[in-house]
Amino acid sequence: MAIRNFDTGKISTELSHHGFRRAGDYGFNFHAQLQQNLSFFLEGQPYRLTEGRLLMVHHGTIDLELDLEEHHMQVGDIAFAMPNSLAMVNRLSMDCVISIMTFSRMPTVNGRQECFMARCDESTQMRIEKYIDLITIQVKRGDVCTDIVSCLFDSLILDVQSLGSETTPTQKESFMHRFLQLLSQEGRVKHPIDFYADRLCVTAGYVSTMVKRHSGMTAMQWIDRALVREAKVLLHYTQMPVSEVAETLGFATPSFFIRFFRQQTGITPLQFRKHA
Repeated sequence: MAIRNFDTGKISTELSHHGFRRAGDYGFNFHAQLQQNLSFFLEGQPYRLTEGRLLMVHHGTIDLELDLEEHHMQVGDIAFAMPNSLAMVNRLSMDCVISIMTFSRMPTVNGRQECFMARCDESTQMRIEKYIDLITIQVKRGDVCTDIVSCLFDSLILDVQSLGSETTPTQKESFMHRFLQLLSQEGRVKHPIDFYADRLCVTAGYVSTMVKRHSGMTAMQWIDRALVREAKVLLHYTQMPVSEVAETLGFATPSFFIRFFRQQTGITPLQFRKHA
């Protein structure tokens, strides 16, 4: 069974009172002051993106998880997330101001097809701001030309994607990144370490050693973390019975899943669903 993504339409409805606009395949809210009651910015609540996201911080800070990788974002930082990515806000400063863009398709020119966070210098920030200004000017016209707006967005996305390829990760960082990318895609079902080792073309021992050395956590702890994230997505954004959630995540019985969830979170799945 496919895991249902968070309803993007709900995001549009919630943001409609805060300047959110759509133009063709793109949605945007520039220089928005974040509100704590927006469901996709609730701290500690993971969700899967139906559309891609491009987020730039203008003021304040955000601690953000993208596909299980943690990022501390501050002024000038840009986060790029592909559709179907797993995202979660861990902390959000009350003075946070961002520009957020959504996209349902990628530019025709192939760019980087994964999540990343880029730390921009002053000149890069000014360049990105110029894209935002041009898009804003076009949208404010009485007769908005969707083709022009789409071309500007395509250029912006390609420019941002180029930022993600400017740094060269170490061998350990590269392996950890590939492990977490794979885990974010496959961690919707309970898998042993051997499964990930086979997909990464290494031994289970190598996975365990490298993950522990880079992150301080064991591979199984990361696998459990991914399962908890997926469980919270299903419990919060679907009406699946707990037994169906357990089956979807690959647990042999609902009781095994309930015990696992309580061990990881301190509460039962039904308690989480009630208070989420």
